[in-house]
This record gives sequence, C-alpha cells and structure tokens, in this order.
Amino acid sequence: TTSEGETIAIPQHYRQAQKRLKVIQKRVSRRKKGSNRRQKAVKKLGCQHQKVANRRKDFHFKTANYLLSKYDVVAHENLNIKGLARTRLAKSVLDAGWSNFLLILTNKAEKAGLLVIPVSAHNTSRDCSNCGEKVPKKLHIRWHDCPNCGCSLDRDHNAAINIKNRAVGHSVLKASAIR
Repeated sequence: TTSEGETIAIPQHYRQAQKRLKVIQKRVSRRKKGSNRRQKAVKKLGCQHQKVANRRKDFHFKTANYLLSKYDVVAHENLNIKGLARTRLAKSVLDAGWSNFLLILTNKAEKAGLLVIPVSAHNTSRDCSNCGEKVPKKLHIRWHDCPNCGCSLDRDHNAAINIKNRAVGHSVLKASAIR
C-alpha cells in the first residue's frame, strides 16, 4: 500500500502452482532411485519450480519499475524477513519474495539515481498517522480507528503514511531539501 492509498495485490504464484507441483513431486517419489524416468521427472519438477520463480521475478521487476517511475523516493519497512520466514506466515512471506523484491527495487533505484530508504517498522500500524497517538490493535483488525482525532482508514494505508512521515525525517532527505 502506498501513502496515497493505492494497493498493489501480491500474486501468490507458489500457492497457485501447488497442485501441479504436488502431482509432479508425487511422480518423482514413485520412480525408482537412479532410473532415467526419475531423472526426467526431477527435471520436470525443476522446470515447474523455475516457472514459479520466473513469474515472481517478473512481477518484482514490473512493480519496481512502476514504483520508481511514479516516485523519486521510496520508503519501506525494515523488516526481519528471515525471522518472519520462521513463523506461521512463512509460506506467504516466502511466496511474496520480499527480500528479492527489495534487492531489485534498491538496485533499480541506484541505477536511476533515486532513493530507497528502509524505515524502522516499530509501531507503524499502531500509531495514528493524523495525531500520532498510539492505538493498540490486534493483527486481525484491518481498519484503523483513532478514538482521539476520529481518523478512520485502512490499517496498511495508515502504516504507509507513518512510513512516509518517518522517511521525511531521514537525514539524507533533509540534506537534499536544503540544496
């Protein structure tokens, strides 16, 4: 979600290909080890995994190009992705390929002379983007309602605004604003 409220849906390539991968994996496991038919089945499985990886990579490049063509500065949460990959959300985190996307985004921004700023993720979705008050809520609550100022918007949009505000306070942006 951008700070303007625009959301980019993450296609779940691995989840979509799971049934096909399951069938091919079953074929591999039924073949006798060391046989030619097993080698062919393993190759087919590898090709199917490669297709998933290529689709994901294509989405990452297209999204990075879109964001960098629209914005000069892109700020993102500096998340512990390896830690998230060990939680219940592991399949979703790994399917989205966050690390890869951030790497692609950073490299493309460098080549274009643009900025990508990692921002601390601490309380970005809990702090109100309007008044700054902390509004505690559980993860399943997807809407931000501030009792102090009456601000009401999507939780991800609220977090995106907070990330943008934190990035504006970044020392690199302050130095470039002076020039």
